[in-house]
Amino acid sequence: MWRLTRNGVFFAAAARPAGAAARAGGPDSPPAWLWIVIGIAVVIGLGVVVLVFRYMGARGSVVTGGWIAKAIDAYEKGSALHGEMNAALRPDALEAPGGAARWADIQRRADDLAQELHVLRQTAADPEDRASADEALVSLRAVRSAMADIGNAGGGAGGAAAVRARLDVFERSLRALRSPRSHLW
Repeated sequence: MWRLTRNGVFFAAAARPAGAAARAGGPDSPPAWLWIVIGIAVVIGLGVVVLVFRYMGARGSVVTGGWIAKAIDAYEKGSALHGEMNAALRPDALEAPGGAARWADIQRRADDLAQELHVLRQTAADPEDRASADEALVSLRAVRSAMADIGNAGGGAGGAAAVRARLDVFERSLRALRSPRSHLW
């Protein structure tokens, strides 16, 4: 077989066996083993991506969703407790009929909420959620301490003002607890 070169000279090309061109896939194609390696890498990469998204989706929806449901529940209980504490600050609330029972109920509900907030703090997947649960727990303890001081000292306008200020902080921390975070997007 004769070929023409760039400078116009003819020369005889070396003859190739007929099966060699078919096996190689053409003169400029990469070897077959390279295509096999690329195919295996693509399949492994797709498998890893699917597994990562499946794991993150399950973890995000179960762990985060469960935590958010518990945080909303704690918010609702905390809001109800906030209202009861606020009502207990009225003048002569402790001396009214059933005042001791109301105070015992407030203490029991505050204990239950403190346990829930502690669990929320321990199970939070996000540091911001952990901090908001901790803030709510600390503010609850501060309100309980101030209310106990009023109960022991017999009340007073100055003590009630301090408790109201701590109740405001407690309410803000409860709102921060239930506010949506970036993991809900």
